[in-house]
Amino acid sequence: MGDVEGAMQTPDGAWRVEVVRRGRTRWYRIVHGEDVLDWLSIAAVERILDEAGVPRHLLVEADPAA
Repeated sequence: MGDVEGAMQTPDGAWRVEVVRRGRTRWYRIVHGEDVLDWLSIAAVERILDEAGVPRHLLVEADPAA
């Protein structure tokens, strides 16, 4: 599935963005409740968060292992 290299989330933890790597391939994943959107580009992450009304500037670093 890939190793999570880094993560950011909203202060309430409702939205989480992970940087995932498998071999030389890197992509992004959004976790929101039970919904997981995988294999995203950074542009797709930005679009999804913007459309959901999630202010990206409020994202804080999170434990990648969580």
